Amino acid sequence: MYTPNSFKESRTDKLHTLIRRNNFGMLISGEEGRIEATHLPFMIDPGRGKHGTLITHMARANKHWRNMRDHTETLTIFQGPHGYISPLWYENKESVPTWNYAAVHVYGQPSVIHNTDQLRKIVTDLVHFHEPPEESEWNMNMVTPKMDAMLKAIVGIEIPINRMEGKMKFNQNRSEEDQRGVIEHLSTSDDPIKQEVAKIMKNQLDCPIK
Repeated sequence: MYTPNSFKESRTDKLHTLIRRNNFGMLISGEEGRIEATHLPFMIDPGRGKHGTLITHMARANKHWRNMRDHTETLTIFQGPHGYISPLWYENKESVPTWNYAAVHVYGQPSVIHNTDQLRKIVTDLVHFHEPPEESEWNMNMVTPKMDAMLKAIVGIEIPINRMEGKMKFNQNRSEEDQRGVIEHLSTSDDPIKQEVAKIMKNQLDCPIK
């Protein structure tokens, strides 16, 4: 990923946070000249491995997992908040438009999981992440009798992270006046994604990388 120094984010905790908040990622792998991609919900275990471990599952009928080998590196892409930036929001308006965004590229060798107990934990942890039992009227017990049969229709994927590339492109290469002008306009938008971009930019101005 092309990443100028002003946009580079290498802090593991910040990258893990972006992944958790935007955990619907794209898993990409190549085998014998063929590239495949699958969109999947991921969990991340920060305590497993040097940089953490990605965990997900996919349909057994999806041929993608059959083309992954333990020795083959995969790429998983996570995208955070993003939005169009108008030069009208800068102090000096003689500029060009740009696009602000956050992204993390994660690399590692995958392992395919077939064990029923492990699959049950993967699915349960993912559901509890998005639908905590104490906050929901629905819970996994409602489908327990059917669970084993349903688990036979999926495979688990674990990817110990070898390395991560983070990019937080939020006008850090412009003056503080320009950045605050962008923040002001994005903050008044009805679009929650643009509001999130404004929050990230404000946080970076108030708490810059040391």
